[in-house]
Amino acid sequence: MATNTYPTTDEALDFAVETIGRGDLDRGRKVLSWVLQKDPNNVVAWTWMTRCTKDMDALREVHRRIDALNPFV
Repeated sequence: MATNTYPTTDEALDFAVETIGRGDLDRGRKVLSWVLQKDPNNVVAWTWMTRCTKDMDALREVHRRIDALNPFV
């Protein structure tokens, strides 16, 4: 019987960071979106999302979420 193995959010986040570092922002954003669906309070994922979000309204929303999760920064 075949089993499907899915990455953990930490593994997916690592993959997203590597992908963004290679310049593939679209794929990195998609992986980060998956991470954030699983863990919407992941401030590290939201912070990396700033690197691959170009729309100013979306970027403001990302910063708002970071601020809400990490008010002392």
